[in-house]
Amino acid sequence: MKRYLDFFEADAGDAIGNSLARAFELGARKATVIGPNPLGKELANTLRKIGMSWSEGQLTTFRKLDIADEDVLLVTGGNGTDVSQALHACIDRNISVIAPITEYHCSKRTVFLLSIPKSGTHMVIRLLDLMGLSRSPERAPQPGTWSTPVGYHYHAPCRDLMRGDWFDPMGRQLLFRSPAIFVYRNPLDIIVSELDWFVRSEHAFSGYLNCCANRSEQLARLIADDTVMGSIRDRINGYVGWMNFNNVISVSYEELVGERGGGSQAEQLDAIWAMQLKLHIGGSPQEYGSRLYDQASATFSKGRIGRHMECFEEQHFTLLNSLPQDFMQTLGYAIGATISSRAKELRQRPLVVKELPPNVLYAPRLVRESLMGSNIVEIAGRYFPVKQGVQLMSAEDAERFSNEQEGFGCLRDAVEAVIYGDAVTALGTVRSEVLGTELVYEGYSGFNIVHHNGNWYAFSQALGSIDVGNLVESAIEDMKRNGTCVSGASFGDVKMEILRFVMGQLDKRVKAH
Repeated sequence: MKRYLDFFEADAGDAIGNSLARAFELGARKATVIGPNPLGKELANTLRKIGMSWSEGQLTTFRKLDIADEDVLLVTGGNGTDVSQALHACIDRNISVIAPITEYHCSKRTVFLLSIPKSGTHMVIRLLDLMGLSRSPERAPQPGTWSTPVGYHYHAPCRDLMRGDWFDPMGRQLLFRSPAIFVYRNPLDIIVSELDWFVRSEHAFSGYLNCCANRSEQLARLIADDTVMGSIRDRINGYVGWMNFNNVISVSYEELVGERGGGSQAEQLDAIWAMQLKLHIGGSPQEYGSRLYDQASATFSKGRIGRHMECFEEQHFTLLNSLPQDFMQTLGYAIGATISSRAKELRQRPLVVKELPPNVLYAPRLVRESLMGSNIVEIAGRYFPVKQGVQLMSAEDAERFSNEQEGFGCLRDAVEAVIYGDAVTALGTVRSEVLGTELVYEGYSGFNIVHHNGNWYAFSQALGSIDVGNLVESAIEDMKRNGTCVSGASFGDVKMEILRFVMGQLDKRVKAH
């Protein structure tokens, strides 16, 4: 029996019948039917007409042992939690599954992608694409799509994210209230893949590696040198924390790559099937797996597992063993192993996504105060500029306010929205170049910060009132030389330049005495 997952709209008249007919075509002859009302007369007639025998069970008491010999599991209804538990029981089974679309269906949620660099990120993106999940706009995750944490293109280190000022200990950010996929790989193969990529002339690290005498020295540098990127342990440990979150599906490169990449078709199908069941994604793992291995990927190198055995010398294994082995143990890899010892354990781990009650989810949290007449408030994981004087006294007030505003996916975008005004969209992008002159901050260490025609300046208050629009470039350069004007690429840059100037003046006074 081939595995196949099919979903139906609960109120669609013949949807179950169509799904059963499809299962019959795939070889199903015996069904288990579970649900709030397991078997009505109409459904019984449909099963007889198709030619299936069946047994009945209860959704809430359903267990893996209840489908020892069946070809198809039909879930006639139920809430997202109960349906998910039933699907999870099928992870190790060769069975077709038919289930209703619930609030946990992939079309109702955003799926986040987290990965260690060089671990097969683009392969998983291809898999999600094959499954019908396209990427969300970068700063506006949408249901039925996949996304990355705001501010990270693909690779979001767990440690860095938790240290950021966006972090809310209640976990209201969408990342913690959504399913996520974490992609990992044997660190030794990551090193080889890094080398293939980093030595290219267009890469920032090419100089760091190409100054080495040979490939052996390059590999040694990637393993244990901590002067630039850190050792392989440092790099890996920045990400492995994701494996500890219950809303994260951890899947390895070695599981997904399949036979063409030196792996196993059985492991590949098991991994894809588990992802489908956890994320409520319909289709056939066989079909997805047959189209997954993509040599046309932008970052594809050799694409095979175990490449380090062809490249590593004894000294490289010695260097690796000189490092604390916590990163290898956490990922489940040992020298000579082709797949993580934790792969099966992680595959069988249930997906549990955080659900917060409204009084917690919408409780307003002040994160920035007194920014150009506004406060920045986080509500349900989004950031809202709120004019000072506007009172959000309760979760109900905050929910109403957030329903009337778009908000922003990260704190930086909300801050820039205050600075730039209506020019910034909810995607965190500037609609068009802002023209004209705006006093952004008055009296910052004796300077007024001004945004003028897309440029940032700060003028000493000692200059008095000036018309920035009538200043020629030479006049501005003269002011910079005499210390009455600084400029920068952003609001933050200008503030830093002011502080440098002020500290420089203090230093001169100290030396003069």
